[in-house]
Amino acid sequence: MEIKAATENLHENFKISQGDFRRCIYKGFINDGTLAVAVKRLHPESWMGIHEFQNEVRLLCQLCHPNLVSLVGFCKEENEMIIVREYINNGTLHDHLHGSLGRDSFLWERRLEVCIGLARALHYLHSGVKYAIIHRYVKSSTIFLDENWTAKLSDFELSKMGPHSMSKALIRVDSAVKGTYGYADPEYVATGELTEKSDVYSFGAVLLEILCGRLVIDGGLEKDQIDLTEWARKCIENGTIYDIIDPYLKGKIAPECLGKVVEIAYSCISLEGRDRPTMGEVEVTLELALELQQKAQAHSHLY
Repeated sequence: MEIKAATENLHENFKISQGDFRRCIYKGFINDGTLAVAVKRLHPESWMGIHEFQNEVRLLCQLCHPNLVSLVGFCKEENEMIIVREYINNGTLHDHLHGSLGRDSFLWERRLEVCIGLARALHYLHSGVKYAIIHRYVKSSTIFLDENWTAKLSDFELSKMGPHSMSKALIRVDSAVKGTYGYADPEYVATGELTEKSDVYSFGAVLLEILCGRLVIDGGLEKDQIDLTEWARKCIENGTIYDIIDPYLKGKIAPECLGKVVEIAYSCISLEGRDRPTMGEVEVTLELALELQQKAQAHSHLY
């Protein structure tokens, strides 16, 4: 009843997005209108059925981290499957990079801090909980930004829980490969074997998306440029990566910082998981990159 009251019986006026998997997101208010929440309603005929619903609720009930979206409550009655989570009021990373919010004011240091927040979230999932969790759905539209630009990873319906937290969790997925083209680990797609390094690949795609300011898959470009990770890999190997970074960022990234970011991005999108870093290593490298950026800004004309 509280969910219906919060959204006036899931009225269209409260709908804020119509996502994939035939799901709708509504904005509502609970606690006498003092707390804004996001209400995710799953369509009963969606392929994302009761198993995925239970999976997301089960995982969110166990997780607590400043870079993860928090669960507020849930409801399963007859054909209704509803998840209530904290409302994040600054849109998604995708909105800021490609949507109406624009990226001209999305400065480099802020982008780098978003990357670090995401790295911390994934590091926590892989090694900060009793059983390793592989998110499997990391992309710019599942990363929310709050009013302080803190990154909040969401959407755990496809996530898998592995063995005790360790750096080499491996899960053999019997069901169809799931994820999003451009972000999905090619090794997982080919073998069906999901590891924490699958998330590392997806993170690398997001990092390049942030650095280059373009979609990870853009069918409007020339054939060799459609897939961002493939194109960026070639540019890094050819020493031409600077040519493809976001025009809004050119001249605003310290060379030492850019070098660290490109180095870790290249490692993350390695075709074989064994060649990719852990998210802990990614986190440390990006924190160093941010430190180098801040030092350069303090002693130069950057910004």
